[in-house]
Amino acid sequence: MMLELSQVDEVVNKAVSAALKKQAGITHVISESTSDSQGDEALHITIVLKRGSADKITGESALNALVSVDRALREAGDDRFPIIDYVTEEELASSDDAES
Repeated sequence: MMLELSQVDEVVNKAVSAALKKQAGITHVISESTSDSQGDEALHITIVLKRGSADKITGESALNALVSVDRALREAGDDRFPIIDYVTEEELASSDDAES
């Protein structure tokens, strides 16, 4: 079973918020269906952070968040592999500007 992308966003937001606690302010999550390097179905997940909070995420906390997201998605019935990117609101806005 695959969750709707809006459901994925909810599950991921809860899992990342719990894993990162107060380290980073998450504004929202953007999920898209994609394929992994083996051609299997995957999820490209962009976690959008508040201004200035990206520096608060350590490698260990990012790994904990990935594990939490993977576990939460599986518990919700979605076995797609999560590919996670972190961006700040500013980075997202500048990439949107570059695309238009």
